[in-house]
Amino acid sequence: MARRPMRSFLSAADVPGPRRAVESELSRLAAAGELVRVRKGLYWKGPKTQLGMVPPRLLAVALHLAGLGSGPAGFTAAAVLGLTTQVPATLEVAVPGKAPVPPPGVRFTQRDISRRDLRLTSEEVAVLEVLRDWPATVEVDWATLANTVRRLIDQRAVLLDRLAREVQVEHRRSAREAWDRLHPFLVAS
Repeated sequence: MARRPMRSFLSAADVPGPRRAVESELSRLAAAGELVRVRKGLYWKGPKTQLGMVPPRLLAVALHLAGLGSGPAGFTAAAVLGLTTQVPATLEVAVPGKAPVPPPGVRFTQRDISRRDLRLTSEEVAVLEVLRDWPATVEVDWATLANTVRRLIDQRAVLLDRLAREVQVEHRRSAREAWDRLHPFLVAS
């Protein structure tokens, strides 16, 4: 566990050895304050303070449980991208394929499995989700949205070609229309 990077999740499947022995050791480490038990079978290694180990953020837990291709949705997506000052009471996460049981305070929304196949980042999913809900979940104008997405592309947090491929299979017409409006600005910059 010492080699495990700080701010990372750990489950029994991540550790070689007999499952019962590994689970017992993880439980012992949690009791000793070396890990935080997030839920059955899932632990967190975070930084230690005088008050104990810093627990993971709820969104990080939700994204870990949701897996590859998942990301914030609804007001959560707009908040993550800085497009609203609203703080959602329940975090919403878009999950490609079948959604697992969410932790308390989180609602999982099922989306197309193609998001997992394309290996979309949580930022790319957030952009797609804002386009799906435009303008209902944001407090900014279109130019601010476009500049935010452009900045994410410049930072390589969002890849334009992956967004374009996912929009092609997007079921919601409003998202495709918003993309058609946004795309020329992103290409021209």
